Amino acid sequence: MVNGMAFRLLGRASDVDDLAQESFFQALTHLDRLSNPNAFRSWLGGIVVRQGGKMLRRRKLRARFGLERGEPVDVEAMIGSSASPEVAAELRAVYAVLDRLPVEARVALVLRRVEGMKLEEVAAQMDLSLATVKRRLKVAEEALEAARGDLR
Repeated sequence: MVNGMAFRLLGRASDVDDLAQESFFQALTHLDRLSNPNAFRSWLGGIVVRQGGKMLRRRKLRARFGLERGEPVDVEAMIGSSASPEVAAELRAVYAVLDRLPVEARVALVLRRVEGMKLEEVAAQMDLSLATVKRRLKVAEEALEAARGDLR
């Protein structure tokens, strides 16, 4: 679960191990904050989301200062070899849009569209209000719609 969510949030495999390690470190360090052991999966998922957001913000900052070059997303790893060329092209466009989105909008979109979470679950994972999640999703959806228009 941790590796899968990390890969889908970050979009590239090179950072997945770092995110998983940092997430487990945070979980073990703050295990005393887990009040309900039955909620461990959700609690750990929230840690992955928060740590992933931090990694994405650091990545953008390093790129802005020229300290990191963007590594392309391995679209084939995301969709598999059986997908049509049209689906692969659209996924490339989606990940190009994701890289330009504010981190919070990207995370909200991935959790909602890729992870299939309900709005309430996205809000809980991101530790935000439902209204804030809806606003961030609106920003992401508008950017996606604009990209779709460019593909047509």
